[in-house]
Amino acid sequence: MASTISNKIASGGRLKKLRYGLFAFLFWTAVWYLLALAIGNELFLPYPHTVVVAWGRLLGQAFFWQAVGGSLLSIMAGFLLGALFGTLLSLAAHRWEAVAAVVRPMILVLRSTPVASFIILVYVLIRLADLPLISVSIVIVTVMVTPLFFNNLTEGYNAFRPELAEVAAVYRFSFGKKAKVLWWPQLRPYVSAALTSSLGLAWKAGISAEVICSLKNTIGRHLADAKSNLDIDLLFAWTITVVFLSMLLEALFRRLSHRRKKPTSVRREEPSHQEEGAL
Repeated sequence: MASTISNKIASGGRLKKLRYGLFAFLFWTAVWYLLALAIGNELFLPYPHTVVVAWGRLLGQAFFWQAVGGSLLSIMAGFLLGALFGTLLSLAAHRWEAVAAVVRPMILVLRSTPVASFIILVYVLIRLADLPLISVSIVIVTVMVTPLFFNNLTEGYNAFRPELAEVAAVYRFSFGKKAKVLWWPQLRPYVSAALTSSLGLAWKAGISAEVICSLKNTIGRHLADAKSNLDIDLLFAWTITVVFLSMLLEALFRRLSHRRKKPTSVRREEPSHQEEGAL
């Protein structure tokens, strides 16, 4: 009975969010249409239905899916590398103060330097090294994502509750049980925040690198071509594609990070007499 009521409440909450989302979509589409109507020149702002028609034409072209695949692979590769490096660096900095003293200035520099400066620098270095240009996007996304994971996970480590570690030591939890029962529940909000905040930045940085460096078979290359040819409807269509992919991946990562698992019974081992006396 209780589970049925909770399911109904959850279903009602999802329907409410869906209605609000639909209302927001219709509202901003109407604003877009009225602005285009007021301007009266599709060279500056095309109508929504014009962009939808242009987007429909793109969906039927092979080069569209090739560009989407190229951008998706390079940006997600950089995103995963940035998440890995940020996690490892934050763990090492939390474990050793000397590492923290070395890493923190580097993270500050990465966060403070403009993206365009990094793109130009990496592009020149990769051209000199005669490496594939698609690696520019991967490197830039990695550089942008690493500081966000480092800072979020560092906050998570600092928020650890020491009394839980003492309980784990008393009951002699294994490493796997510590990770599942103690560490992950405390780190999950910070990991979720890092995922949602860095994914949007990854797409912005990756597409910017593709546009500036004119990387072949990428969304950024087609954005640059649409700008050069003044195909404003295609420019909007490619931009909508980027926004859609970013929102889709963000929703997927958020769902995975908040996925609920069935509770498992944890069998506690009895502490030894020496440990009981210490308590």
